[in-house]
Amino acid sequence: MPIEEILNPPYVSVLCYPTPSDADASARLTELKSLGVSKLVFEGKTKLGYLGLLGKGCVSLVVKAEREGQLIALKIRRIDANRPTLEDEARLTKLANQVGVGPSLISYSKNFILMELVQGVRIVDWLKDLSGKGMMKKLRMVLKETLDQCRRLDKAGIDHGELSTLTKHVIVSNKVSIIDFETASLHRRLANVTSAVQYLFIGGPGAKKVRRLLNIPDTNRTIEAVRAYKSKFDEESFTNLLRVLKMVNLKIPQ
Repeated sequence: MPIEEILNPPYVSVLCYPTPSDADASARLTELKSLGVSKLVFEGKTKLGYLGLLGKGCVSLVVKAEREGQLIALKIRRIDANRPTLEDEARLTKLANQVGVGPSLISYSKNFILMELVQGVRIVDWLKDLSGKGMMKKLRMVLKETLDQCRRLDKAGIDHGELSTLTKHVIVSNKVSIIDFETASLHRRLANVTSAVQYLFIGGPGAKKVRRLLNIPDTNRTIEAVRAYKSKFDEESFTNLLRVLKMVNLKIPQ
């Protein structure tokens, strides 16, 4: 859909969800054009009427878009969002990018964030479907890379804020991507590694399968190692945690 036609219903409901007005829609169209967006692509499992989206949350909607001939992800601030701008989220995404985490930030404005389109499966579904030849190697690679990225966020002082439920926030394709820094903060106690371990190895929907495959008989040592890391946040305690989780000396391809 060329963005010149986005002011027509039902498409304008995506641009200015949930209560479009002519003034807001016109201003947002101008804003989109200034960012170089040429088309919106309504594909995705999330539905708004019959329009497909990549995601829908309390602050924003996410759709596929086209910019300079490239498909990207476009985050659109909701009219009724509890914040006046997406600029803080964009800046935190940029900080995460600097330590090799998150979809690459392309551009942003008050109401929009343009970023790399991450296509893959949610980690909970990936774990559920994991089977066959090379299963163990794939499992360890994905888990190790997830924890490494969480450690980089901890070291950078960025708390993602939503990793206690990794389901929607870690995507697996040919790489692992932690997405959506909507509730991220530089001012909270860091809980990226500890939340990810809790989800993946202790209490998440795939944790029993992970422990069985990695031959981790119980969670006692894991919980102790998590507590030690939480109290120190240093490299030694992180390495020890990886050792307990049987993730040490595992090389991740770049």
